[in-house]
Amino acid sequence: MRPRHATEADLPDVEALLRSCSLPAVGIRGQAVQFHVSRDKNGLLGCAGIEEFDGSVGLLRGLAVAERARRAGLAALLVSSLVADVRLRGIDTLIVGTTVAAGYFSRLGFTPADRATIPLELLASREFANTSSGETTLLKAEL
Repeated sequence: MRPRHATEADLPDVEALLRSCSLPAVGIRGQAVQFHVSRDKNGLLGCAGIEEFDGSVGLLRGLAVAERARRAGLAALLVSSLVADVRLRGIDTLIVGTTVAAGYFSRLGFTPADRATIPLELLASREFANTSSGETTLLKAEL
């Protein structure tokens, strides 16, 4: 169950898991988005991705856990693993946009983010392309 960096071979499973959780999978097959995954002998358990902006800001993308692995703390473990990795790369702020999980991310230490402080490039990313600003809650975590 220990998270690791995703490989190209993991991406079809990551896309399938994201879709099964009603999360966007568009644009994850590029250098811009890097995923951490957790697997067991039966397949993908969970994933969490990061897309870098402005060198020091990262967009948390695609945090998803398979139904069979929920309630075991895997999502928090994936976020923790991702945070440890991005700190080493100089990212000091993580942003997440959510329509349903603001409470969960608040429990992980994320706080409401003012849209005016978010890089425009991030707000224009594929992650937010099909959502209106009113339906997405933006949260941030200072690392």
